[in-house]
Amino acid sequence: MAWKKVGLAAAGLLAAELVYENCGMLAVRQDTVIQPAYTGRQLKLALVSDTHIIDQRRRERCRRLLRTVEAARPDLILFPGDLVSRGCRDFSLVRQLLQGLCSIAPVYYAPGNHELDMTEPMRQKLYRTIEATGTVLLCNRTVQLEGLRICGVTLKYGMYRNQHRGFSGLAGYTPEEMTQAVGEHRGMTLLLAHNPLALATYAAWGAELVVSGHMHGGIVQLPGVGGLLSPERRLLPAYTKGHYRQGNTDMIVTGGIAKPRFCNPPELRLITLRGAENPAL
Repeated sequence: MAWKKVGLAAAGLLAAELVYENCGMLAVRQDTVIQPAYTGRQLKLALVSDTHIIDQRRRERCRRLLRTVEAARPDLILFPGDLVSRGCRDFSLVRQLLQGLCSIAPVYYAPGNHELDMTEPMRQKLYRTIEATGTVLLCNRTVQLEGLRICGVTLKYGMYRNQHRGFSGLAGYTPEEMTQAVGEHRGMTLLLAHNPLALATYAAWGAELVVSGHMHGGIVQLPGVGGLLSPERRLLPAYTKGHYRQGNTDMIVTGGIAKPRFCNPPELRLITLRGAENPAL
């Protein structure tokens, strides 16, 4: 009987932790990227991803996110995909969130797999809603800022699911395909790319800084191991969240905002970007 009570108490504590982590927490993680190719002023970048809005039930979570981003006072806000879940039909909360973010700093968005999984009319309606808020839509498009090019790539749906909507035999993504989509690399580039698993391609193409999401932190974070599961049902995937480097390319992956998780709270990542010669401010 005593062990039963202990088990029930432990189960209750675990359930309380799951509810609090998934409904009440928003961690803020800090990253610093020093890129010799970057010659502009030091920037603070807010990285937001995977809000998976489907209806007004995400309203309080979006309000918490807005308050946290506003307190951080970023120079730019980056959103590499899965703003909505594939079944979203009401974009009123999307509009509210992006209008709130745009009132804080310029917002740049590139699509994720859930946007690609929508019907074409619904996806175009979403994109019109996004642009109407003042958010810069980057679907295989690059914009130039002072000392920095911001590029958003629309990845192939086959990287996420096969023709039968399963997870076997998924497509790769080559540097040649990326060049065909967005052109040659020209100068210091910040790349928004939803899926971090193509880091080798992003690095070969030449991106100096990549921001990604998609992995949801691996759903469960195991101490000393990392994320447990990818959206493609792969165990112990690479690049679940954090700061990675390959060659001259830095990649920051956020664990995102939505989707069930454990020991892996929703997070906002704040990235300080500066050049090797820029003094820290």
